Amino acid sequence: MYRFYINKTEDDYHFMELGRVFFPDDGFETIAYSGKPVAHLLGENSFFVNEKGSEDHEEIKREFYELMSSITGIRPPWGTLTGVRPLKPALVMCRETSVRSMEGTMREKYLLSASKASLLADIADYQLANINGVPWEKASLYIGIPFCPTRCAYCSFASNVAPAEERAVYLKNLLSEVSYAGRLACEKGTVLESIYIGGGTPTTLSESQLDALINRVAEAYCVDPASLEFTVEAGRPDTITKEKLDTLKRHGIRRISINPQSMKDRTLKLIGRDHSADDIREGFRLARETGFDVINADLIAGLPEEDIRDFEASLGEIISLGAENITIHTLSVKSGSRLKENDPEYYRKNAATVSGMLDLSRKMLSSAGYRPYYIYRQKHQIGALENVGWCLPGKHSIYNIRIMEDRQTVIGLGAGAVGKVYHPAEDRIDRIANVSNYRIYSERFDEMISRKNEYYK
Repeated sequence: MYRFYINKTEDDYHFMELGRVFFPDDGFETIAYSGKPVAHLLGENSFFVNEKGSEDHEEIKREFYELMSSITGIRPPWGTLTGVRPLKPALVMCRETSVRSMEGTMREKYLLSASKASLLADIADYQLANINGVPWEKASLYIGIPFCPTRCAYCSFASNVAPAEERAVYLKNLLSEVSYAGRLACEKGTVLESIYIGGGTPTTLSESQLDALINRVAEAYCVDPASLEFTVEAGRPDTITKEKLDTLKRHGIRRISINPQSMKDRTLKLIGRDHSADDIREGFRLARETGFDVINADLIAGLPEEDIRDFEASLGEIISLGAENITIHTLSVKSGSRLKENDPEYYRKNAATVSGMLDLSRKMLSSAGYRPYYIYRQKHQIGALENVGWCLPGKHSIYNIRIMEDRQTVIGLGAGAVGKVYHPAEDRIDRIANVSNYRIYSERFDEMISRKNEYYK
């Protein structure tokens, strides 16, 4: 056990989060401290950080990072940054100086590797050139469908395998929530910039149920689905049918997601999917035949038993299938997932391999004409790495960008949805969450409805 006394701090949370990048939870302790080092405290494997008494929080974190690096022999490429949104401080710097100046400052201030700093610069370049409008002048709408055909081994989301009759009860309540929230939005003059139906897997609903949901959204929010960015996740190819795709297209929806995660049949079985790579190919064929403008595809780096050649083959095929938007995720092993239960330390393994996969993805996607346009990180990701969204020029998702900016109100409906109210004068977010379990959502539905009033206090 390593023990770190962090001088001149009252809250050691950020230091604890940084320590987790280097050590398992039971392998270290951080202690907020003020004063001079006391000899009896500094036993074996105990260290006093910031002996000179600096008041600069970032300077103390840099010292802490260098100390842990000297102990472990590793230098995590995101330096002292531990938050979900590494682009946020970078964009602030870009607006004050320039993108290239930001790149150098991020390396100096936060100890980012050259590769990660240049990645942020590429993303900032894209956003500054292509994203217009004031984020908080409009809102986004997120609707959660918490059902999947099976539960993936890495999944900790609000997704469930449920019989048709329970899905029908859920949808009935969801339609009522859409109506109530839409009426409030129209009364208050809320204008939507984007709509995103996610999950789970929304295409577990039948074509008639999808039709009813989209009709209700259009009526309640007084919008034409064709007039704004409207995305529906069709992530599992075993839920895709021509009839469902035709239903979406008939409403003017131009964007869907088909999320392979891997194109290797062995991997798909290992992670708990009941479909093959051929089913993914067929899903793409049907979507192309139906005429969607943008298909997003997700791949995960670090899936069980995969090596860099497997990842390269999957990514190469997704590029050849013509996905306009490709998100490369680093595997995150969260509480509640089967992977976490089977191997709590899985996310601490194979960091070098997964880092190589991400480096390869950057080369392949850049060579194929894709641009990185948004980024986020999660806890318990292999190597404390990142997720990056890539797009062909002009095919980005404004919803993905806004959700990571945290500078726009997001109205969240359905089980597991977490909405946000943005207060621009204070640059502050209030979160408004629905319960995650779909049965509890229905049992406490009156409460879920009443929470919608919190968006307009």
